[in-house]
Amino acid sequence: MRIALTTEFYYPHLGGVTEHVHNLAMALRRLGHDVIIVTANMGDTSHDDGNVHRIGRSRIIYSSGSFARVTTGRGITARLTDLFRNERIDVVHTHGPLTPTLGLAAPAAAQARDLPVVGTFHSWFPSSALYRIFRAPLQRRLDRYAAAIAVSQPVIDAHARYFSTPWHIIPNGIDTDVFQPNGGPASDRGEAPRLLFLGRLDPRNGLDTVLRAMPRILERQPTARLIVAGDGPLRNVYTRLARPVASHVDFIGYVNGDRPHHYGTADVYLCPTTKASFGITLLEAMACGTPMVVSNITGFRELVDGGAEALMVPKGDADAWADAALELLRDRGRRARMAAAGRTKALRFAWPIVAERVLDVYRSVV
Repeated sequence: MRIALTTEFYYPHLGGVTEHVHNLAMALRRLGHDVIIVTANMGDTSHDDGNVHRIGRSRIIYSSGSFARVTTGRGITARLTDLFRNERIDVVHTHGPLTPTLGLAAPAAAQARDLPVVGTFHSWFPSSALYRIFRAPLQRRLDRYAAAIAVSQPVIDAHARYFSTPWHIIPNGIDTDVFQPNGGPASDRGEAPRLLFLGRLDPRNGLDTVLRAMPRILERQPTARLIVAGDGPLRNVYTRLARPVASHVDFIGYVNGDRPHHYGTADVYLCPTTKASFGITLLEAMACGTPMVVSNITGFRELVDGGAEALMVPKGDADAWADAALELLRDRGRRARMAAAGRTKALRFAWPIVAERVLDVYRSVV
């Protein structure tokens, strides 16, 4: 089967959708299928090979408390139509359907070629003014999809306020060969306890909550260190917020290829995100056997499922975050049990399993 995966988010942009598309493509290729990735130009093409096609230019916009991307340029739909014809594509799989630009242009181009379109919805949101205003025309577009996938039930719940369609739930996957326990927690090696934050430095990822929790943590664990892995346009804002505890905070920037090492050597992973649809970083940490403190939000409750792998605390409550981190740092046995439970759960989301479920959808529509 010849498959086109289209997405606004791909390298050098780092995030859950980028990782999902990249790893899905590799898993499908290992199963014997030809896959191309279609995205926009973002400057750095060092990750590209002959299977990555870039159309138009990606622009960063501020949207819903975070930074999103849209593709701009002339003749995007026509260029996509030509690409699908030249590559002899059998099915187009759009990630981020119903959103500008590729989420609208790619399905239109596919339908011009009479190709089936599968859409994966990744986002959760409490409400959407644009979906409310444009509900009718967007529903007509959705009606032309051959299949709609959501990565979690909360994603379905968010979109079902505005649109009606039969849904398949297929979660994000994880490479359990890459993400696995390694190195061991810092404190087990006689080093200072290591807390890890990993994510883009933007408002919805909640780094400010952890920075406000650090003074309380240091009162009880005076040698603890916070590793901040990630970058973003607000880095200077967060480095200023960190000044009161700067000697205990390391901003190490992007760590894309080194993530398993940073998860594996952390005593506790802190994920204070305020809004999420699934929680791919939680799954990465679980696969590496890293105990977690995570926000008690809609997108995480479904994945954590009872709390064997993580402590869930209210988003934005710095004192609660400090107390939860201290609780785990004091209890080595509980951390070990959480690590084992997380690894066991992560194996259920291995990419070969997830990719086969996606292929079942393709086979039903081609």
